[in-house]
Amino acid sequence: MKKRFTFKCWNCGKTYALLREITEAQELIVACPFCEKEAIVKLEPFKKKVISNLRGEGNDADEALGFEYEFPEELPTEERKKAE
Repeated sequence: MKKRFTFKCWNCGKTYALLREITEAQELIVACPFCEKEAIVKLEPFKKKVISNLRGEGNDADEALGFEYEFPEELPTEERKKAE
């Protein structure tokens, strides 16, 4: 499922919105429509485990079911380094 995200450009500082599908990949590559610089958005800081207590009370019964993301309103971007 695609969702609209707001990004803040690492180069010009302007914000822009793009439709992106979030997968298990650790990073997104986006390009600022204003200055046309490519950027990386690291998703790992926003990834949270989903825990479910299926077998009763206590810490031993907790099981990780997967993950979900908790994104801020505006995602920060970083300069995309070119491979040498």
